[in-house]
Amino acid sequence: MGVCVFCIPFMIAALIKQAWVFGELLCKFNGFVVPFWFASSIFTLTAISIHKYFSIVKPLRRIITQRRTLLIIVVVWVSAFACSIGPILGWTEIVYKSTSMCGPRFPRNALEISHTLFLITVVYTFPIAAMIFLYWRIIKAVKSHCQRIRETAIIDDRGILSQKKIIITLLFVLAAFIACWTPFFIYGILTLVTDANRPLSRHFLRSAYICGFLHCVCSPIILGARNPRFRRGFKELITFQRIRKPWLSPAGAGGYPQSVREPRRPSADYLAAKRCSVWFLSSQNSLLRLEPELPNRRRKVGWIESNL
Repeated sequence: MGVCVFCIPFMIAALIKQAWVFGELLCKFNGFVVPFWFASSIFTLTAISIHKYFSIVKPLRRIITQRRTLLIIVVVWVSAFACSIGPILGWTEIVYKSTSMCGPRFPRNALEISHTLFLITVVYTFPIAAMIFLYWRIIKAVKSHCQRIRETAIIDDRGILSQKKIIITLLFVLAAFIACWTPFFIYGILTLVTDANRPLSRHFLRSAYICGFLHCVCSPIILGARNPRFRRGFKELITFQRIRKPWLSPAGAGGYPQSVREPRRPSADYLAAKRCSVWFLSSQNSLLRLEPELPNRRRKVGWIESNL
């Protein structure tokens, strides 16, 4: 939404006029918001991968609490702002690049080269490497849990299937992000090894910008098409509805007054996600010792699912 409101209109107008007609102040603003939305996107994807890692690989450790979640969100946006404010503070100069967008000029000295290296490493390479590592650990843990549970055959695997679908969805989003934004960072790398007197083709940079903005279209489609929780969240944001707690099912709302409504039950999505915490317990002999009496085993599993 931020890209559609603050970036694309400027790009369309500049493409039509074949020049920047909004003045120097808005040029600097345009050069700031493009890396800001990019950094906020990749840092948010990184935070999601960290959350999924702790909730799946280490489900018994309550690390990501509500307070820490809010702190992570604040850190994501503050970090995106800090990574984008450099050119405004004089780290480099924002100019119109004859590509329909404003941005840091072609690096000519050590200070400007350091800014380009900073964006390539901190805003792209490190988060991508971290996400690849975390998702590799997540997939490895899911395979191990699936195999363990199928061998014991005492725990319902619907939670596993739900989590696997979410992981696959996030991998699609990550793949789309890499595919859409890699051309832009290839351009950044080429500016470090190309003579400043012979700048790169403006058509290549324009295509790189368009590919990056295309991610803003692909990501909501992928998330909305594959996950009902994301669809509900998008609907609540767009229509300014009160965001429901994810563990409450909307089925109990009905049209009854609050005083006579039945208590809401946990939604199926929440129960499926919560059930995944039993994966790890299947390897704990102290809690899931395979007694010869089947009712005892079932009672123990029922207690775990009710109290986790």
